Amino acid sequence: MNQKGHIWITKSLNERQRTYVQNLGLQIKEVALTKIKSIDFPKDLAEAEAWIFTSQNAVKNVLRQAQYDKGGFSGTVYASGKLTAKALQEKGFETISGADETALSLAEKIAEDGIKSALFFCGNMRRNELPQYLAKKGIQLKEEVVYHTLLEPKMIQAQKGDALFFMSPSAVESYAMLNEFNTEIDYYSIGGTTAKALQNKGIQKHHTAAEASLEAMLKQYTTENN
Repeated sequence: MNQKGHIWITKSLNERQRTYVQNLGLQIKEVALTKIKSIDFPKDLAEAEAWIFTSQNAVKNVLRQAQYDKGGFSGTVYASGKLTAKALQEKGFETISGADETALSLAEKIAEDGIKSALFFCGNMRRNELPQYLAKKGIQLKEEVVYHTLLEPKMIQAQKGDALFFMSPSAVESYAMLNEFNTEIDYYSIGGTTAKALQNKGIQKHHTAAEASLEAMLKQYTTENN
C-alpha cells in the first residue's frame, strides 16, 4: 500500500499492537496524550443487581483485587465494547452488551432487562450518556470511581496527509489544549463517543472504526489508503 503520511496514535501501544503495526508496514508515531492512574476503592461495595463496565481500565483495576473474581458477584454484568467484554470473560464473567459498542446502547439494554439497581465502575472523566439515561428510567445507579484519567497535552507536528488516531474523548480534549484542528489531516476515532468529541471540536469529516479497537482502526486506514 502507499501510505499517505505518518499515523499519529495518541496513546502508548503494547508490544502486541506494535508487532501488528510492523506487520502492516505502516509508519507510526506514538504520542500518549493521557495517562491512566489506578486508585484504591472500598472493598465493601454497594449492593446492586448489576455491575456495569464501559472501560477496559475499569475492568483491570477492579479485577486486580482478588476478592472480585468470578465467584465474588452473582448478579448480571454489563459491558460496553468487545474488548471490555473480552477482558471480563477471560476472568470467568458472563457479560451482556448493547446493540452496538456505545454506552448509550448498553444503558438501553439495562433498562430493557428490567434492572432496578446497578453499580457503575468508571473513571473520573466518565461521560454522562449512561447515567443520565438510567436516571430517566428510574434505575438506581451508584458509581465507583476506580481510576483517574490524567490529561498530558503535547504539541503534535502533524502535516498534510498525516492521520491522527484518537483512542478516547479525553485524548481529543488533551490534543485541543495545545494543537489546532485542521482539514488537511485525516482524523480517526475508536468509537462513537470519541467521534462525538471530534464533532464538538468542529471536525465533521472523520473516520470511525467498525469496532472499538486499534486493529479495526488500522484495517480501515489501510483499506482507505490502498
